[in-house]
Amino acid sequence: MLDPAQVDLGELADALDDRTPEVQWWIDPRTGRILSTMPEVYTGEPDESEDLEAQGWVAIEQTDSREGYQDMADFTSGVQHRRAAELLDRALNGRGAFRRFKNTLFEFPEVRDQWFRFRDARARRRALTWLADAGLVDPEAAELAAAAYPDPSPENEDLPATVATELATHYGDRLHQVLLVGPWASGEGSVESELDLLVVLEDLQSPWAELRAVESVLWRHTERSGITVCAYPVTQAQLSRPEEPWLVRARAEAVRLR
Repeated sequence: MLDPAQVDLGELADALDDRTPEVQWWIDPRTGRILSTMPEVYTGEPDESEDLEAQGWVAIEQTDSREGYQDMADFTSGVQHRRAAELLDRALNGRGAFRRFKNTLFEFPEVRDQWFRFRDARARRRALTWLADAGLVDPEAAELAAAAYPDPSPENEDLPATVATELATHYGDRLHQVLLVGPWASGEGSVESELDLLVVLEDLQSPWAELRAVESVLWRHTERSGITVCAYPVTQAQLSRPEEPWLVRARAEAVRLR
């Protein structure tokens, strides 16, 4: 049997995914070498497929397109960028899903890079499964090798902490604390939820003026992450003796960030 390390898993993954009608892919069970052939009608040369089969080469049959669709669906369910997640989910509905999904990713370069890493990990694990099912590698060896290619986690920073740090830089000594409130504080937040921050200041004359001053910070992170970032300036005195019901709830559930 082959050692999984003998096989170029990227090349095998490409072969498994190649649906070009006139192309047939093969693998040498002794060396792991992979190559493709085309029928004589397309090349004008003698059909190599018969020679390879006679020499013991194993034909590589394409995977079901449903596996590729499931990869896209699984990836989309983990996308943290709200707008990207919405559009990708919409792209998966109906005929032409693969093309729409690919086109949608071009609008979001960071998400597209995450998809490439995700797809590569899935494809390599699928290639190892195929090798084991074809009897070309030991199943235990394939499983061990597959452990090196887990689904990559979305590379998202700690958005609440990042925004809180920028707000602290902006306000300086006027800032008492930044509190995370709402669904994100209770652990129920998602890409569909607003990220609500309570900005507790030493003094506060106009909440609207304070919001205008940090509008660029909030918008930059909203645009980058796809998650609506909201800030609510209050004074320390207001938070200590809350008279408004929403402040009572906010103080009870708040998670301190700064």
